[in-house]
Amino acid sequence: MEGFKEFSFFGGKVKFKQPKEHRLSVVELLFVANLKIIKKSSKVLDLGAGFGALSILIALKFGCEVYALERDSVMLNLLRYNLRINKLVDKIKVIEADLKYYNKFIKPSYFDCVVVNPPFYTQENTNNPYHFETDTKLEDFLDCAYYALKNNGYLNLLIPTNRLNEVYKNLSVKDLVPVYIRFFYAKENKNAKLARIVCKKKAKSQVTIEKPLIINKLDGSYTPEVQNIINFMI
Repeated sequence: MEGFKEFSFFGGKVKFKQPKEHRLSVVELLFVANLKIIKKSSKVLDLGAGFGALSILIALKFGCEVYALERDSVMLNLLRYNLRINKLVDKIKVIEADLKYYNKFIKPSYFDCVVVNPPFYTQENTNNPYHFETDTKLEDFLDCAYYALKNNGYLNLLIPTNRLNEVYKNLSVKDLVPVYIRFFYAKENKNAKLARIVCKKKAKSQVTIEKPLIINKLDGSYTPEVQNIINFMI
């Protein structure tokens, strides 16, 4: 695959071939480290799996069965390559499909957990479609998640804080109830830019606001919590 570069993480335990427009960042590592309600026996669906970063990290961290749904041909090639080099072909099932047509490819109420790291930005950008919404919106991801989850199953969602009103509006009409929220801060003197929201399908649980996750100290180095994740998550 020309035009892509292979990187090693966690002391060579994990390798990814990835495009320069859509590389694994510390944010994705922190998201995986902060996923909730996943057990070894869980069936987990990763919506918009891309080149497989979340699916692979989830399978390695939790030892669970993962289904990686992706439609983009470039990302699918990278995903399958990354499964081979990480020896996870038998552990992670690839679903080649468009999530907007979920009822054609996914069993209803089948999954214990759905993981969603959707494009962060609402405007269209044809030069870099991986971080910008094109024809698939946040609502489409949530519709698919609701359909796929068992009753009392969990959705783990990573979203920019400036879209929280949109998120809450969509969750309320889909009977996906927020039960845990953790805000990610670049530094302690900055406002939160990201939120990890865990929702439970058809639940009556109360929401818990967890302690903030601060990524960098004021000098720019990682905080002890983040450094520990980078060193020991896998």
